[in-house]
Amino acid sequence: MFAQIILYFKSSGLSIQKYSLLSTVNILKENTITLAIATLCAVYFGYYLSVMNWTSGGGDTYTHFLFAKYAFQHPENFVNHWGKPFFTLLAAPFAQLGLKGVEAMNIGCGILAGIFAALTARSLGYKFNFLAVVFTVFAPVMYNGIFSSLTEPIAALVLISGVYFYSIKRFDLGSLIFSFLILCRTEIFIFYPLFVLFLWWSKSLKSAPYLAVGFVLYSFLGWPFYDDLFWIITKQPYNPSSSAYGSGDFWHYADSYDQVIHQLLSLLLLISLIRFPFDLFLKRKQITDTLKLELLVLSLIVSFFFAHSFVWWLGAGASAGLVRVMMVIVPLISLFALKALQWDRIFEKKWVQALVSIACIAIMVGVAEHKYNFPVNEDLEIRTIRKLDKAALDKERAGNDLFYYHPFAAIQLDANPKDTFEKRFYFNGEFKSISDVKKGDIYLWDSHFAVNEGGVSLALIDTLGFQLIQEHETILEEYSFQVKAFRKL
Repeated sequence: MFAQIILYFKSSGLSIQKYSLLSTVNILKENTITLAIATLCAVYFGYYLSVMNWTSGGGDTYTHFLFAKYAFQHPENFVNHWGKPFFTLLAAPFAQLGLKGVEAMNIGCGILAGIFAALTARSLGYKFNFLAVVFTVFAPVMYNGIFSSLTEPIAALVLISGVYFYSIKRFDLGSLIFSFLILCRTEIFIFYPLFVLFLWWSKSLKSAPYLAVGFVLYSFLGWPFYDDLFWIITKQPYNPSSSAYGSGDFWHYADSYDQVIHQLLSLLLLISLIRFPFDLFLKRKQITDTLKLELLVLSLIVSFFFAHSFVWWLGAGASAGLVRVMMVIVPLISLFALKALQWDRIFEKKWVQALVSIACIAIMVGVAEHKYNFPVNEDLEIRTIRKLDKAALDKERAGNDLFYYHPFAAIQLDANPKDTFEKRFYFNGEFKSISDVKKGDIYLWDSHFAVNEGGVSLALIDTLGFQLIQEHETILEEYSFQVKAFRKL
C-alpha cells in the first residue's frame, strides 16, 4: 500500500517518468498536515499497543490470527474462505511476530485508510481534507476495532484506496485493487455492479475486466485444495438463508450510530446528505467528475449499510448483528462527511479553518478517549484461559490428544489448530462431537464456545466418563467465565 501512496503523486499532474526529487519535496509539502497527523496517530496508537494486552473482536480475532500464523505450515490456510484469503496473505508475515504483530498491521491499515480518504478528498478539491485521517481512525468503531486481528481494517483500506485511484482516473489500477475486495469480506460482492456502472458512466468500461483479476487468480490458486475451480462461490461458509445468531431490528445499525461514528460525524454526514441532492440538481445538465465520485461513495455507503441491516433483520447470511462490520465503510463516511465543510463563504478565512480543524480533532479524540478509556485490561475469558497450566496439561496428556473450542486456548497453549497429523491438538473445526474424545485424551471445556458452538454442557460431560483435572473461573460483577480441563476415562 505504501507504493500506492506514492502513486498519489500523479494527482499533481506530474508523470512518473518526469518525477524528480524537487517535485517529491513539493508534493510532500502540500500534504504536510496530513502526513503529520498520520504520524501522530501512529505514535498514539503505537503507545496503546505497547501498554495494552487487550484485543478487540472476541473469538474471531484469535481465529483469524491462527489462520495467518500457521499459513506457511499449512498453505491451505491461504485459501480458506472463512479466514479471508487476502487478509491471510497480508497478515501471515506479521502473525509470526505474535498477535501484536497483526494488531500493528491493522493499526497501519486504519491509518493508511485515513490517508487515502484524505488524498481522495484533496483530489476532489475539498478543504479540510486532512481531517479525513482523524475522522477515520477516531470513529468509535475503527478506534476500537483496529486493536484486533479482524479483516475489516484491511477491507476498509482496499476499498478506499480503490476509490482514490478512481478519483484520479486510474481506473485500471482502481479496478485491480477492487478485485481483491471479495477476498477480504464476502458480502462486498454487492459493490461490483456499482463499480461497473461507475466505469460505464465515466466512459472507462474497458477497465471493468480488471475487477475480475482477484477472483480469477484465487480461483486457480484454490483449485488444487478444493478440487473445484469455482470454490469461491461453492465453498463459501455462510448459509444465505439462515443465521445461527438469530435476527434483530432492521434499524439496529442505525440505532448503534454512536458506536460507529458518533455525533460529530453523524451531523456532518447528515448535512452532506442534505446538500448532495441540491448539488446534483443544480448541475444536472453537466454532471461533474466530483459529483460522479461522490455518488459512487454514497452508493457504496448506503448499499453496505442497508445490506447488513436487511440480512440481520431476516436472520440470514450468518449475520450476528455485529457493529464492527461498519469499519469497512468508515473511510468512505469520513470522506463524504467532509462535503459538509465545503462552504467557501463560511470557511474562507484561515483562522476560521484553523479553529474548525482544532475543534473537530478535539471532539473526535475526546469522544474516543472518553468512550473507551484506553488502556484497558484483557477481557474476562482471556484472563481465565491464561490461568491454564500448560506444563501440567502436557504431563496429564502424556502424548494423547487435546480437544478444545476456545480459539485463544490455541494461543495460550502454543497449539497449531491444524496440527492433527501428529495427533496433538484438535480445534472445534477438526472434530465433530465430544464422542471423538478417546480414553486418555484431554477435553478443554469453556462456558462460551464449548457451550454455544459445540453444544456441550457440564451435565453432558458428567454422563460420559470424564475426570476433572483443572478448573479456573473469573467473576466480574454479574459476569463469569469458566474453563475446565477433563481427562477421558
